Amino acid sequence: MAKRSVDSGGKASGLHRLLLFVPFVWQLALAPAINGVVVPGLPIPFPMLWQMIGVVLTSIIIAVVFTIDRRQEAKAQPDAGTDAS
Repeated sequence: MAKRSVDSGGKASGLHRLLLFVPFVWQLALAPAINGVVVPGLPIPFPMLWQMIGVVLTSIIIAVVFTIDRRQEAKAQPDAGTDAS
């Protein structure tokens, strides 16, 4: 079971995870709109380029969300390196 991060105020902060909806909007809402676009001189069909850009964008978004999650997790945990001797 995944744990939710807790900010300094004690509330769960997961708003950055809304970024994960961008790839779905990219595919479901925007892809049909660009289906008929033709760019002269482009060596590949524009929808194919659109899909490749979507893959890169999705990878970047997942990396950003992962990094934010890791930072929030590190802030939520007490310092493990300090000994109370």
